[in-house]
Amino acid sequence: MNERNNKKAWYKKWWIWVIIIIVLIAIGSGATGNNGIPQSTQDKNIKTEQPAAEPEPTKAKWDVDTEYSKINDGMTKAEVESAIGKTSDNCSETSAEYIGKIESCNYGGVGDNGMIMVQYQNDKLTTKTKSKF
Repeated sequence: MNERNNKKAWYKKWWIWVIIIIVLIAIGSGATGNNGIPQSTQDKNIKTEQPAAEPEPTKAKWDVDTEYSKINDGMTKAEVESAIGKTSDNCSETSAEYIGKIESCNYGGVGDNGMIMVQYQNDKLTTKTKSKF
């Protein structure tokens, strides 16, 4: 009985705690992913490896009033798109026996703070309207 009472519990042995500390340090350094490299050195490496970002060119804002004044009745779709510098993503086309082909197109949108709506009859501009947002 005396022999059992004199024996230290496993958690009271000094070498157990050394192993636990080493394991915790290994887990801690592995979780941060720095692989033993100090953080300040990592930051310097990252900054030198990245190419310098070029500033984006500023895009001239599309002015609905200015572009609207450039288009006139009788212009073709190609002439309108060339004059205002935009192509339409939204056109609808119908045809009627006595009227011919009618095409309605929108130019601009919310990002342009306005929209120009035009209607072509037989490939010639007949109606134009504008809206500002």
